Amino acid sequence: MITTVPAFGQNNVEATATTPTTYPLNISAKPLAAAIADLGASSGWRILYTIQLAPDIRSQPLNGTYTVAQALAQLLAGTGITYRITGPKAALLIDPSQSRAGPVPSGDGVQLDTIVVDAARSDNTTGSGYQGTPNWVYQRPAAVSVISREAIESSPTRNARDLLDNVAGVYANRSAAQNPGISVNIRGLQDQDRIATMIDGARQNFQRSGHGATQRTYVDTAFLRQIDVEKSTTSGVGSAGALGGLVNFRTFIADDLIKPGNQYGGVVNATTGTNAYNFDGSTAAAVRVSERFSVLGGVSYKNIGAYDIGKNGTIGGGTTAYDGNVFLFSGQEVFSTILKAEALTTEDVKITIGWLHNDSRYNTGNYDDTIARGGILKSSEQVANDTFTSALDWNPGNDIVNLKAKLYYNHLKNDTVSDGAFALTGPSNFVFSTLGGSVENTSRFETGIGALALNYGLEAFSDTGKTKLQRGFTDANGVDYSSTLTGGTPSGDRDVASGFGTATLKPTEWVTLIGGVRYDWYHIAGNATIYGDPKPPVIGQKMTDPGKPAGCNRRGCWDTILPKYEPIYGPPVYPSYDVEIDKSGGAWLPSFTVAFQPTDWLQPFAKYSKSYRPPTIMESFLNGGHDANEINGYAPNPFLRPERGDTYEAGFNVLANGILTERDTVRFKSVGFYREITDYISFGQIRNTEAAKQYQTYVNLNGVTRMKGVEIEANYDARFLYIGGTVTRIDTDFADSFTTPSGRNMPINSGLGAAVIFEQPKLRVTLDAGIRLFDEKLTLGTRIVDVSKTVPALGSLRSGYEMSGYRVYDIYGSYSFDEATKLRFAVNNVTDLAYAPAVGANFYAAPGRTATVSLNYKF
Repeated sequence: MITTVPAFGQNNVEATATTPTTYPLNISAKPLAAAIADLGASSGWRILYTIQLAPDIRSQPLNGTYTVAQALAQLLAGTGITYRITGPKAALLIDPSQSRAGPVPSGDGVQLDTIVVDAARSDNTTGSGYQGTPNWVYQRPAAVSVISREAIESSPTRNARDLLDNVAGVYANRSAAQNPGISVNIRGLQDQDRIATMIDGARQNFQRSGHGATQRTYVDTAFLRQIDVEKSTTSGVGSAGALGGLVNFRTFIADDLIKPGNQYGGVVNATTGTNAYNFDGSTAAAVRVSERFSVLGGVSYKNIGAYDIGKNGTIGGGTTAYDGNVFLFSGQEVFSTILKAEALTTEDVKITIGWLHNDSRYNTGNYDDTIARGGILKSSEQVANDTFTSALDWNPGNDIVNLKAKLYYNHLKNDTVSDGAFALTGPSNFVFSTLGGSVENTSRFETGIGALALNYGLEAFSDTGKTKLQRGFTDANGVDYSSTLTGGTPSGDRDVASGFGTATLKPTEWVTLIGGVRYDWYHIAGNATIYGDPKPPVIGQKMTDPGKPAGCNRRGCWDTILPKYEPIYGPPVYPSYDVEIDKSGGAWLPSFTVAFQPTDWLQPFAKYSKSYRPPTIMESFLNGGHDANEINGYAPNPFLRPERGDTYEAGFNVLANGILTERDTVRFKSVGFYREITDYISFGQIRNTEAAKQYQTYVNLNGVTRMKGVEIEANYDARFLYIGGTVTRIDTDFADSFTTPSGRNMPINSGLGAAVIFEQPKLRVTLDAGIRLFDEKLTLGTRIVDVSKTVPALGSLRSGYEMSGYRVYDIYGSYSFDEATKLRFAVNNVTDLAYAPAVGANFYAAPGRTATVSLNYKF
């Protein structure tokens, strides 16, 4: 959006001028005014000018990651126009031959003539796309989506996973709905690090086994500035060890809270509502201690009770999770804190350190009429998730060095206290930590065949899982079998490392070629103890015939006849066997993208990428049993191979302004994909020769698993009204058998194979539309989500995950009293529909009608 406002010269510009913040930019050569508007929209900077920018003055193209100073220098190259930094995130264009404004004074300044400003949004976390998606998403030739801060603030949620349901191709798994941990499903892939999940770039690799989802990420919405979603792997930081994409939950930085020209700033949010939406409140503030140093801190608290499900309609499955109309144990209590510090140690080096803490408390369980004590089984759960990050950005302002380094540590502890029949189970806590880091650099060159940008670097991480027991398990025979009570979540260690490089070449203004390669390597080593069928040990013997010495009688003579003995057996003992795991491997993973820019507003593209996922700790060291009644049901599979994927994508972006009015915008992204996966890992059986016994384990499926579909994201915004939505269409064809080491082919639907393989529904359509009134102070909108039924084809427990289709209606709105204060309101599930969300379990229903009201204050 382009508008005219008065502006003032500002002082204290040195810190802004030297800040090495970079932005992903893809701006084709176009009229300079349009290019400047795109730069402002993508970076959040205010690019001001009083000079005349004639339509025939065209910019130079941009494609890569730049600071605003670098971007302006390249855009303006050859035009005779220069620029000056005038304040925090503000710059002024100057034509030395015709500038009417003259030099910008160093004091508070004088008022300039009316100028043109890109005022589309205040920062690069929001834009004109679907639910405020920033514009750079529609300039990047890839299947990427962003959940903007605008969408986060406008949609009060019980859990951060609710935000993912509006992203094309993405679902949050709810098969463990009582657990607030997030398991992301992208294009039908989830769990076991198939989707790399991160907080500020720090991997969240915690796994806990169960009948449903295994991967869990614990993060609250209070401090999220943006959620980035990449739907296929890349030749860059973040894709090591992943098969199908990544999700990065990005938290506040100081610039999000401090307004330009201010020394401090912050935000306060408070939400309450009906249907046990008791309270969700947070506050965060940042202070610019000096021109080179700022600190940020925040605290949040959420208290959500067990909710009523909808009263209209029915859901499938059993009713053991309900007390009347209340979904048992669907509440949660979450306490979160954030602390960050940002420092410009030199003119071109920025260091950021951060700590995010999340303490989630909740219960899980159900009714069981076969037990006493009211028939309720309950486990009390507490999760403490701590993510520590440090980052260094070095940008000396030349074309050779733009270096980014990151070091992080994530530690998650899940304590469990069980009662009822659950008290027989052993694990009391699960601990998982990941230490990792990355370093990358971008260099740019002008060559005889076009502008060339090289991005190259390394990333690595190390996982450590430890399962501890609330009490040991010593059998009547005196043998300690405590190691079997891990519940399928074993201890172990795993290392993953990757080197990568990407070259981006623009042979012409309208063609972009991107070629990349990475080499992923892993090593996992250790051992697990398994047990065979019980055998009674010989603890003694008894004489059954005393025998007799040599002698003779009238019948003849004989030799000595020895006594006869029979063994005395003790209580049965499960013989133990050690299974050694020592696996390593690697793979070269190329990728290639070609993008075209035939017009300023249209960008078709095509991409190919290869991916590689090594087995996780859970898959590698699985042992023990399903519960306390079975100690020898699981065993590792030493022959397990990594999964490999090939993904083909084709799509196009549309980014256009001023279509029907001077202020309207069109944003559109459509991507079709086809993916083949070999050696997909699922649950099956294996025979251990030494123990002479069959065990359940992780196995590689035979053949090829195929996934194909189309994802569309679109938005039209004319300011006084807007309408947008997404379409997700997917078809999956999983491989359906595995081969035992003996060569026997086993179907996984035989009851001896996979418990369940989650599938996305074939079709989901979302629609979001609204109006803005009273100078855009009042916004009124509605949202519709229509999801088709889901019928998983594979897995011995698949009947519990057959999901009916549903259509849900929401309404929402907001009123801005002033620039600092906004009231928001929403009613979710307006029709009070009883339904179970897709990619979940048909016995876990979503909340019924829920109304919320929120107050947001910025200072």
